[in-house]
Amino acid sequence: MEKPYIDFRFLGVNSFFKILENSKSEYRVFEDDYSSIFNDFSDILNLEDSITSGIIIQDGQHLFFTEIGLKITATYRSHFVFIFNHHPLPADIEFILRKLEDIINSTLEGVDISAIAESIKNKKANEPTIN
Repeated sequence: MEKPYIDFRFLGVNSFFKILENSKSEYRVFEDDYSSIFNDFSDILNLEDSITSGIIIQDGQHLFFTEIGLKITATYRSHFVFIFNHHPLPADIEFILRKLEDIINSTLEGVDISAIAESIKNKKANEPTIN
C-alpha cells in the first residue's frame, strides 16, 4: 500500500492546533472514534496519547489532517501531523502507526547529533563562570 497521506511534519511539543490558532486558520475537528485503534495498537499507544482528525478550510480550499500526540514526559506530548486529500480513514491511521518508527527515523535522518553535541559543548565553554 502506498502512503495514504500527502505529507507529514514532526512538530515536537507544539500541537498543530496551537499553530492553527496562531495563524487564525479556520478548521473543524471530526468526532471520529479511534478507540479500536488504541486497542489494536496498545503496544504503541497509551491512553495519554491522542489522535485527532479534522479539516482546514481557507479561501474555498480544504485540507484534511490527523495529529498524533505521543506522551513523552509527565507534561509533554510529541506531535506529528499528517496531511491528507481525503477524510482520514481508520485504515490510514493504522498504516501510519505500523510505519511510525520508519517515519520518525526519516525525520531524524537529517539531524547531525555530533553537531548538536558540539554546539552544546561550545555554549557551555562560552558561559561565564561564577567565582
